Amino acid sequence: MKKRIKLLLLFCIIILIGVIYSGWKKDSEYKESYDSKKYKYKIGVVLKSMDSEYTLSLKSGILGAGEDFKTNSVIVYPRSEIDVKAQNIMIKDLLNSDIDAIVICPCDSTNSKDYMDLAKKRGIPVFSIDTDIYDENEIYIGSDNFHIGELAGQYMHEKIGNEGKVAILSGTLIASPHYQRAEGFKEYIKKNSSLEVVYEDEAYCSFLEGVKKTKEIFDKYPHINGIFSTNATMALGIVDRMEFMKIKREIPIIGVDTQSDSIGKVLDGKIAAMVSQNGYDIAYETIKTVVRYLDGEEINKNIYTKSELITKENAKEYLKIIDK
Repeated sequence: MKKRIKLLLLFCIIILIGVIYSGWKKDSEYKESYDSKKYKYKIGVVLKSMDSEYTLSLKSGILGAGEDFKTNSVIVYPRSEIDVKAQNIMIKDLLNSDIDAIVICPCDSTNSKDYMDLAKKRGIPVFSIDTDIYDENEIYIGSDNFHIGELAGQYMHEKIGNEGKVAILSGTLIASPHYQRAEGFKEYIKKNSSLEVVYEDEAYCSFLEGVKKTKEIFDKYPHINGIFSTNATMALGIVDRMEFMKIKREIPIIGVDTQSDSIGKVLDGKIAAMVSQNGYDIAYETIKTVVRYLDGEEINKNIYTKSELITKENAKEYLKIIDK
């Protein structure tokens, strides 16, 4: 009996060690760094996640600019862009390390006071990339997200006409781009049409949530006329669900981001349009801006990159740009 108990205890210990080791291994997966033997500045970079073509393009742009401007960028990110707590810990860890500047793509645009105070205390300049921090003491580089929403609203109006019912799927609204895109979309159609937004909900930039929410939309509003998604991943989820439901009538889907998978759906006629947002260019411009600032140049508070509609007419050209 005692021998059996000892064996059972030994087995439990082995399992526990395996679980702990597995956890450590997973934790290491969300940390990456880019090191160069010769660099001008060391920059801490905290992204939201690394689970989409767009976020991968941000990372590529940071590394590409690092080679050109001789910067050493230490890149970290949580497993999910809704993991605000984990990201805030990473931000504070970097601010307590030996860096010249920090670049943040915040999961939560509103939850910044603690780390902004720490950055000020340590004299480390803060730059936000892609997603604005609601604070006066940082420099933002990325898209004009309200304008992105306006472009989507204008095209939806052109596709549907003056009357109809539309839905909005957004990422988490505590992240400024999704809130601003939804507001820009609603503002445009309110001023320029009689289109009615009958459904609006968060789908957390998730393909599966996009699928789930699309079912909910059609359950409640089977005659919906159009759907605006504030990113590409959710737009792909919308397409997937509509294909499963075998919906034949034309329902314009408009998304955001310059991703090859979603642009492919534009060429196939499954998505009416995407509003462009080039992650590589945004990230490259961010590192370039950080270097200019650290070199003593005066920098504007907001630096906007260009966005335009991607439709069947110009989709192939965008795919060529991505392939480069």
